Amino acid sequence: MAQRTPHYACHGYRGITLSLLLLLSSCASLNKTASTSTPIMDHSDESPVTVEIQPMPSAPPIIAQLAAPQTPTTFTAAMPINPILAELSTTEVEHSEALAKARYQRGWETISIRSSFVRQRIIDTLTKLHAPLSLQVIPVVESTYNPYAISYAGASGLWQLMPQTAQYLGVRSNNKTNGRRSIEQSSAAAISYLQQLHKQFSNWSLAFAAYNLGPYALKKRLAKQPWQPSDGLESLPIPTATRRYVQHIIGLIALLEHHQLSFPEPVQTRQIELNTPIDMHRLNTLSSLQENDLFRYNPSLNQAQYLNSSISIHVPALQYDQLIEQVQQAAPQYLLYRVKQGDSLWRIAHKHHITVTVLKELNQHIGKFIHANLQLKIPTSNLASHRAITLANPLLSNNQRLRYTIRSGDSLWRIAQRFGTTAKDIARYNGLSAKKLIRPGDTLWVLASNQNH
Repeated sequence: MAQRTPHYACHGYRGITLSLLLLLSSCASLNKTASTSTPIMDHSDESPVTVEIQPMPSAPPIIAQLAAPQTPTTFTAAMPINPILAELSTTEVEHSEALAKARYQRGWETISIRSSFVRQRIIDTLTKLHAPLSLQVIPVVESTYNPYAISYAGASGLWQLMPQTAQYLGVRSNNKTNGRRSIEQSSAAAISYLQQLHKQFSNWSLAFAAYNLGPYALKKRLAKQPWQPSDGLESLPIPTATRRYVQHIIGLIALLEHHQLSFPEPVQTRQIELNTPIDMHRLNTLSSLQENDLFRYNPSLNQAQYLNSSISIHVPALQYDQLIEQVQQAAPQYLLYRVKQGDSLWRIAHKHHITVTVLKELNQHIGKFIHANLQLKIPTSNLASHRAITLANPLLSNNQRLRYTIRSGDSLWRIAQRFGTTAKDIARYNGLSAKKLIRPGDTLWVLASNQNH
C-alpha cells in the first residue's frame, strides 16, 4: 500500500520553496543595486575581482586619547605656603614650633578665652590693611591676649606699645579712654608699624626682632653682623630674649598652620554710641552678659561711669538689640565723692541735698569720723558737683608693683609718665629725694597705673 505523504510535510516543503524564492529575489535586487556602483563580483566570467579596502582614518591624538578608556586621575590642591614660614628652613620652623608649644600649650585655654572677646576686630584690621592673618599670634607673645597687661618697661595693651611708640604711631589717650588698650587703635597702629618694619628689613623674622628690640638697635647690630633667613634664627645678632620672642611667633604660626593649636571662634561685635549719663556696671547687669564682660569687650574704657559727652562701645552682636533696650535704664545711681580737709558728714550731706542718715546708708563702712581722700558714695542728683568722681574700670590694674631698671636718659619724671604715676610718688615709695640723681642700671620699685597712660 502506497504511503501517503503527511499533510504537515507538504506544508513544510511549500514553506521551504517559498523561502528560497524570496531569498533569490532579494539577491537579484542587491545585484541590481550593486551594478550602479563599484561591482563586488564580475558576473561575465564568474572570476573574482580584488577590491582594495581603504582603512578608516585614524582619530586625531586628542580625540583618540579621549576615546580610549582612561584611569581616573585624582588632583590634589597644593596647600598655600605661609609667606612667613616660607622664609625659613623646615628645621628652623620645627625647632621654633617645639619652643612655642612648650611655652604656650599649658596656658592656651586662658589665652583662647581672652582672645574671643577681641580677635574678630584684629582679623578685620589685618584684612583691611592687607597684612598676613598670621600676625594675630603676636598678642599671644606680647600679652597672652590680655589687653590690660602692663610690662616692667611700661608697655601696655594687647600689642604692648610703649608710650613714645604709641605717640609716634598716632595712638591717643584721654580721660575717657586709653588708646594703647583700644583694640581698634592699637591694632591698626601695631600692624601698620610691623608692615613698615617688614618693608625696611625685607623679611618677617627681622621685622619681629625690630618690633621687640627697636629698629635702630637692630640696624646697629646688623651693620656689624649682616643676617639672612638662610643663616638660621640661632645666628641672629640679637639678645637671647629677642631671639626667643621671634621663635615663639614663628612657632605659634606653625602650630596653627599644622592644627596643633587653634583659636576658638571669635565673638562678632557691633558698635553702640551711648548717650550719657551711663553706668557700665548697670548696663552689664541689666544685660545677659557675664560680670565685667563689657570691660573685656572694651578694655579702652578708663571709667565705669560716664556723665557727659557720648561714648562708643562694642557689644556682642547677639545681645545688641537687648542692650539697646536697656540703655535708658542704665543711668548711674550714685557717684563717688573724695573727702577733703575740713569736711564733715553733715557738710557733705548738706552739699548734696541729702540727710546724714541717707549718706550713712550709702556708706555703711564709715564710722563717726572721716578723713581726707576717703571716697564716699553720693546720689546722682548733683552730677555737676566739682568734687564728684566716677567709678573706674574694675579690670584696671591700678598700683601694680613693678621692679624697673633705670635706662640711659631716664629721669623720675619720664619714668612716672611711662607708668601713669608721679615723680613724687616714685621718690616717696623708694625713699629718695625728688632731686636725687638716678643712674642707668639702678632699680626702682614703681606702683604702675594702667588708667591714664
